[in-house]
Amino acid sequence: MKKIFSIFLIFSIFIIGFLGFVKPIYESINFADNMYVTATDIQDANKNSSFIKYSLNDDLAVGNETSFLTEMDIKLFGWLPIKKVKVKMLNDTEVFVGGNTVGFFLNSEGVTVVGSNPVFTIDGSVEPIKNCNIQNGDTITKINGKEIKNIEDIDKILNSESKELSKVEVEVIRNNTPLTLNISPALDLFSKKYRLGLWVKNNASGVGTLTYVKKSDNRFGAVGHPISSDSNNEFKVTSGDVYLCNYLGIEKGTKEKPGEIKTSIKLSDDTIGTADTNCNYGVYGNMFNTSAIDTSRSATLGGRMSVEMGDAKIYCDLDGNGVKGYDIKIIKTNHQDKANEKSIMFKVTDKELIEKTGGIIQGMSGSPIIQNGKLIGAVTHVFLNDPTKAFGVYIDWMIDN
Repeated sequence: MKKIFSIFLIFSIFIIGFLGFVKPIYESINFADNMYVTATDIQDANKNSSFIKYSLNDDLAVGNETSFLTEMDIKLFGWLPIKKVKVKMLNDTEVFVGGNTVGFFLNSEGVTVVGSNPVFTIDGSVEPIKNCNIQNGDTITKINGKEIKNIEDIDKILNSESKELSKVEVEVIRNNTPLTLNISPALDLFSKKYRLGLWVKNNASGVGTLTYVKKSDNRFGAVGHPISSDSNNEFKVTSGDVYLCNYLGIEKGTKEKPGEIKTSIKLSDDTIGTADTNCNYGVYGNMFNTSAIDTSRSATLGGRMSVEMGDAKIYCDLDGNGVKGYDIKIIKTNHQDKANEKSIMFKVTDKELIEKTGGIIQGMSGSPIIQNGKLIGAVTHVFLNDPTKAFGVYIDWMIDN
């Protein structure tokens, strides 16, 4: 019996050791081909790994004093090559940590169709778009080859010529695909102007959480995912303003029903910044009123190499009384080779946060995730069937916008 137990014990030790050996190799192979790292990330990774060693190829370094591109060699025992990864080394990595709830008003390229109405003409009620296949959510970018930058441009183009308009060529974007449609404008009986019979808008608004502000140039990142224009198109921003928000209350999240931080944008106040980018990983721009954030709360950027299973914090403002940190536990990290906003999976463990909100709720998107003094990501999506679980995006994917 003792012999069988000894064999079982030896076998178990072998399996545990084998798995402990294979896992870091597997993770290294699945590193993204391009990623951000800091010198501290590499130092800590080498310190914490017995098998895998990381080093930079200084001969390939190209850049400046703020950041540079190079190649990182990943080797087993420091000599057997596993993988080469292109990396961007960040030297100036200090950021102010956000957590403030902010509101955005964004202006887009083109105008978005949100509805339609008939035009009353000398011949009665006419629907110009009835047979042209234009849809709500389409973004109009050109009419007769001329760019549409705002709502007024449509009127100018349709009524710039005195001759009768029988048909115009309208270029739209639908589900990020360009289409060309033909529409016959109708001459409005009362205004004596040609109309398409469309309701359109050229802006979007939304509320989210500020993730960071770079100390070096006050460039900010927020929200962690795009602000939508109520369509499936990518809402490309030409300009935008950033405001602080009034706190109105909390709708607690439950299973299958996301909660919400209820706020209103302080339009009566001056803007605190301008926005110029709206992409898969958030809203970006420049913060010119840093008094709106707590400049005593700062962190260094941590690439994905510094993310580990275990305790971390998210920062947000739940009651209008200031930003506070709440405990979470990171339970999974995805080894992504392409940008994805679902990089980190975590669980809320903070009793106060669960009591107030039920977990992660709308309005918390963009909340910075801090681990070991480093900003490693931002909150993006909550699990509908369990509001205490959510996803975050690696700061890697956010920082380059």
